[in-house]
Amino acid sequence: MIVKLAIDVPIFQLFDYFWNQEELLRDPRIGDIVRVEFRSKITSGIVLQINSKSSCVNDQERNLKSVLAIAPDLKVTQQIINLCQFSSKYYLRPIGEVLFGSIPSDWKKPNKWELLQKQKQKEEKKQKAPKSEEKPLLWELNEEQVSSLAYLKEVSNQNEFELILLKGITGSGKTAVYLSWLKEVLKDDEAQCLILVPEINLTPQLEKIVKEVFVDEEVTVLHSDITSAQRNIAWWKIQNGTSRVILGTRLSIFAPAKNIKAIVIDEEHDNSYKQQDGLRYNARDLAIWRASELKIPIVLTSATPSCETWHKVLHKKISLLALSRKAKEGASFSNLNLIDFGRARKNKKINEYGLSTEIHEVISRTRENNKQTLIYINRRGYAPILYCKTCSWKSSCKKCSAWMVVHKKIGSNRKVMQCHHCGSSQFTPISCPECGNQDLETLGVGTQKIEEYLKETYPEIDLIRIDSDSTKTKGSAEELFKKIHIGEPAIIIGTQMIIKGHDFQHIQSIIVIDVDKSLYSQDFRAVEKIFSQLVQVAGRAGRGKNAEGANIYIQTEFVDHPMFKALAEHKYDQFISDIVQERREYQLPPYSHQALIIAESKSEKINNEMLYQLKLYLEHELPKNIQISDPTPRVLQRLSGVERNQILIETNDRVKLQNILEKALDYIEVIKKKSRSIKLQIDRDPIQF
Repeated sequence: MIVKLAIDVPIFQLFDYFWNQEELLRDPRIGDIVRVEFRSKITSGIVLQINSKSSCVNDQERNLKSVLAIAPDLKVTQQIINLCQFSSKYYLRPIGEVLFGSIPSDWKKPNKWELLQKQKQKEEKKQKAPKSEEKPLLWELNEEQVSSLAYLKEVSNQNEFELILLKGITGSGKTAVYLSWLKEVLKDDEAQCLILVPEINLTPQLEKIVKEVFVDEEVTVLHSDITSAQRNIAWWKIQNGTSRVILGTRLSIFAPAKNIKAIVIDEEHDNSYKQQDGLRYNARDLAIWRASELKIPIVLTSATPSCETWHKVLHKKISLLALSRKAKEGASFSNLNLIDFGRARKNKKINEYGLSTEIHEVISRTRENNKQTLIYINRRGYAPILYCKTCSWKSSCKKCSAWMVVHKKIGSNRKVMQCHHCGSSQFTPISCPECGNQDLETLGVGTQKIEEYLKETYPEIDLIRIDSDSTKTKGSAEELFKKIHIGEPAIIIGTQMIIKGHDFQHIQSIIVIDVDKSLYSQDFRAVEKIFSQLVQVAGRAGRGKNAEGANIYIQTEFVDHPMFKALAEHKYDQFISDIVQERREYQLPPYSHQALIIAESKSEKINNEMLYQLKLYLEHELPKNIQISDPTPRVLQRLSGVERNQILIETNDRVKLQNILEKALDYIEVIKKKSRSIKLQIDRDPIQF
């Protein structure tokens, strides 16, 4: 027999191999993972088609290689094959790359198969844990929550696809509603459910709650921080139905659950659901497709839905469940206070660290009340730039069109400069590399610089800094969050890591600094993103009992910006609707569909020439209502020594976009065979430009 295999190579085709039943001892099955020789190397393939004859001509057929072995107990399910085939077509990536990217890395290595068998046998020998004697976590739901839960139960009983937005203010108990619903879903002994979260740092806290709710269930957690062995075991448990609750980040959308009955996408607006390299998929969108295929309900949750989701709500394409009240008794909204940065600077009430006199008053007052202050600045490190006053030299990265950020080395007063894009680092120079001046200064502030200053200013107050630098070691994030939950008076300094989903009971004051750079950006999604961040950060205060008097203070030069009015009056729906209307006027997503074709090489000139030729090729048979831009640099034009340029394709017709991208892909495949000096790739529905 002849089988057609997907192999993990950047080629848009399947590969023919002989299948010898006598040697392999059985017939082939769709989804089998097999060992083969490909281009003189031993690798693995996945069976996607079974034919009696090869598509090769006779001379070639005689030279076909044979499948060497079948991976024991490893198989890709038909559900996942269907999902990967859709992903391959929609995001225009080879099916082999997509399929092999969806399974654990050890599964695709024939030399690991024996070890995998031992791992599996060892796991199977473990006795099933007895039912827990602990009582599951239960919530006392308010009227809004009960009503939302009743609707979700009704939808589950219909066994049909339905897209639902569970929209609630921060602290309204969205998690309680959807976990209570999933508990009902799992009363079917065969059912499984999938919960997606945007980032790793959200997983441990939600994992704890999920395990407290599902005390008698196997909860499997998937994210990039688990080991290969943990991922292998997780995949088996999900595939055989042992694990019925799957919690994970974006890659979890490819989890091989056979009987998913419900999907939840927590914080659906978050950009972390979009993969930024390789297969540039959006896990939220793939989850909706998977739910549609399986004819099951899917719930998106957010306090600030994305424009794309809210647009569907306005056009009645999504069912809306709204939670407008705080779930905990005594919890309250934070009062918004704007600090006019321009006026404070004019009156000399801003210090060199960018903190106003009013902020110091807030910190002192909060300490007197034995409460916690949260300072939100979305910039890690010590300072964004090292600067020479004499010759204006700045610490630019040699490999990227970005600045080297100054970091204070842990346990040392020595500082290093690090590029947050390519990762290169070096010690800060003692003198200016250009003119020799030894009086170098740092421009701007990051979390480390604010921490250093506040330690000196408030030595009596405990300081907790939470960013990706302070939480590098395993378990460090959980320890820091534990310190916050104890409730001792403290100043907490954090980046985006601290604003999503955390239930802090003792924060009374929130201070937001350095927000203005996001208000006027070339990214048309900038205001939507910062609005979402500010709603989230405001929701970290006023969550505990007797939380009256919780305040958020925002330093800004643009106190009249409509976003701040919406925050002050809690008119989130109206503000998002206004953004949607603005997008309509300018025909931006969701009123249009976009794709980028990105060129990467050592030469910007080569990139632009290639993109311009591609544009001319596409314009030759261009349908109406499709626009193609001239070649432009990416926002971060040079990354790790590679120049990056792009053209943008826009249309209001998704089918026309698919057709034009397939034409572009044909052209790219021809270029790929001619030259390896340039790399061309397609980013469908981009969120980074």
